[in-house]
Amino acid sequence: MSTDVREAHRRRTEALSKALTGSRGPVRLRKRTSNLFRPREEIERTQLDVASLDHVIEIDPDARVAEVEGMTTYADLVDATLPFGLAPAIVPELKSITVGGAMTGLGIESMAFRHGLVHHTVSEMDVLVADGRVLTCSPDQRSELFFGFPNSFGSLGYAMRLRVELVPVARHVRLEHTRFSDPGYLFAAIADECEQPTCDYLDAVYFAPGEFVLTRAGFVEELPPDTAPSDYTWMQQYWKSLRDKREDYLSIHDYLWRWDTDWFWCSKNLGMNFKPLRFLMGRKRLNSITYQKVMRASNRWPLSMMCHVRPRTESVIQDVDIPIDNAAAFLVEFEARIGIRPVWICPFVVPDGRFSLFELRTDTPYINFGFWDMVRSDEPDGHYNALVEDLVARHGGKKSLYSRSTYDEQRFWQEYNREAYESLKREYDPEGRFPGLYEKAVKSR
Repeated sequence: MSTDVREAHRRRTEALSKALTGSRGPVRLRKRTSNLFRPREEIERTQLDVASLDHVIEIDPDARVAEVEGMTTYADLVDATLPFGLAPAIVPELKSITVGGAMTGLGIESMAFRHGLVHHTVSEMDVLVADGRVLTCSPDQRSELFFGFPNSFGSLGYAMRLRVELVPVARHVRLEHTRFSDPGYLFAAIADECEQPTCDYLDAVYFAPGEFVLTRAGFVEELPPDTAPSDYTWMQQYWKSLRDKREDYLSIHDYLWRWDTDWFWCSKNLGMNFKPLRFLMGRKRLNSITYQKVMRASNRWPLSMMCHVRPRTESVIQDVDIPIDNAAAFLVEFEARIGIRPVWICPFVVPDGRFSLFELRTDTPYINFGFWDMVRSDEPDGHYNALVEDLVARHGGKKSLYSRSTYDEQRFWQEYNREAYESLKREYDPEGRFPGLYEKAVKSR
């Protein structure tokens, strides 16, 4: 690797360190995109501009490792690794997700049934802490910070550099879609794949009671004769194809971003189910980054007041992780009490249980359920999000914190290990320059 690249990274990191050291009071990152779906209380804070920290530093094809800066998007990382026949072990589903964001939050995708979550595939990182130091940490060096960083959401520091595990990939992916009517049989099939994988990627979708589609995907170098890969980047929608096809082929690039074009299926809320609108939008604008901009703009424009003439709704945008033995019962109760459809189903294993702020069992696979929609409601605001939290606790699971949370402080720390967090906070941010985890996740500060 060129020493110029390493030197440029050093200069960018040093500039951020100096900016933090030279400031006073509370701090927040300033960045172009965000995949957080919770409101923010506007508080006067020093803003660290991390936009320039978005470079791939090095790809080591022999060691199968990528070294990247914290604000590098997975879209850029994938573009850098695919020419080597490699990809990150876990590529979160949206192009705008950054490597540092997926590490401090929780990143998942359809290879998680083999490798776990994003933080299980990172071997080392440099973290900018509150006093301006940039600390290297790994399982063997400052391990308490390394294992406490996931699910800390910037409340302990910011990732400047990360070493990410890569895996070999082929040019194309063959998809096999299998229908299930009984959730018990679906989760039994998933458990079998987690124990002895027969495919490279695995996920499923719940469309309605009695209608599930499990997708097993595997690498192929060459397509069958007279077969062209499908294209879901414009006029056709990937999520609809799951019900229509038994078999499909995609390029590895398009497979990794199959959910991004339509933000899973959430683009339907912006009218993107209608082909004339898709045609007018064009291929380049059909992606999660566009939808995020529209969503955030709608929260600011006066036209958003039009929502008051519609039935009152509550936004329920959540990902939850349930032990596989409890997954079928959770889904039945979720359907009866909340009823959002479709629901994404992504299984994952837990290869290392030492991550203190998101403690999971290592003796069972988990099912990540992702559901993102509005629920008509005559209940007080927050009712359905609180109900999700109750369901998750009753079924022995954990809830991600990227979106709205309603926990009171006592219950929150029962779920997310107050003792470990406060020990880390005392060590790496004793003056409280970064917002606390509860303040960020629940109080929106």
